[in-house]
Amino acid sequence: MNMLEAAAGYCAATFQPCGSCGQCTHPSGRCSGSCRVCSEEVNYHRGGRADYDCQNFMYYYMCRYAWKYCSEILYAVEEIDFSRPATYTILSLGCGGAPDLMAFALHFDEKDGTNISYMGYDANPYWNIIHALVYGYAQAHGIATKFFIKNIFDILADDKTELYSSNIVILQYLISHFPPEKRYELAGMLFDGLIRKVLKHPSRVSPTLFLLNDIDHADVRKYYDLFLEKLAKSDCSFSSMRRHFKERENDYGDGSVQYASCNNRFSIPETIKNDFDCAIKCSSAQLFVKVE
Repeated sequence: MNMLEAAAGYCAATFQPCGSCGQCTHPSGRCSGSCRVCSEEVNYHRGGRADYDCQNFMYYYMCRYAWKYCSEILYAVEEIDFSRPATYTILSLGCGGAPDLMAFALHFDEKDGTNISYMGYDANPYWNIIHALVYGYAQAHGIATKFFIKNIFDILADDKTELYSSNIVILQYLISHFPPEKRYELAGMLFDGLIRKVLKHPSRVSPTLFLLNDIDHADVRKYYDLFLEKLAKSDCSFSSMRRHFKERENDYGDGSVQYASCNNRFSIPETIKNDFDCAIKCSSAQLFVKVE
């Protein structure tokens, strides 16, 4: 059993049917009647629930999305030139249930000479239980792992945080999680902070790889351009490439190359697939940036 199967299996077994958990935190004061409804309220910023602020809902989220998110990162990992170094120190901002760590662990499973360490930051305390599960599995398999329940911007403002020690930085479905009315401001602050705290630090590990994985929508993809613009203005030497999964109706002129397949990389148990209305197909847009 791999890390994803272990975590999702626990969440599926612990989840209680909507309305029966007795701890619903929906802002309306009553259960919406469906975690699927709550999920759409969060994802599409439709009002109602604004975040994954319910433990039962978090179990649902993990079962529904982790297979897809981990699959997308697996595809990405296979695109990366890992000829050097032998140690991959991953910084994951807005890490959620750590599907990126799961993907790296699967990709490098039983490969000699490869070491992985992982620092995952997320502001949501409802991830604590799942982080404990992932941590235990990672430690048992020799992966040094730390999770921090902290706001991203507090992290970037903390001079004691050694973000520069990472050579892989991952932002997964973080930009789209920012409220639309604040997205430009927050994304700009995030990118400026990463450039200042990671890339401009005199002790930075070089090269540094950034991987942005998020929804394939113009309202998010334009922030990939913003990140590249800020890198160019900072006089960083970098190269970039883009990938996407789904068939696009238009050529957006971003040079993105479509993956040959969008298939999920896992055989999801039928009970989980049906009970949690799993997101199956990979559908994200990805930006890879290598900064020398």
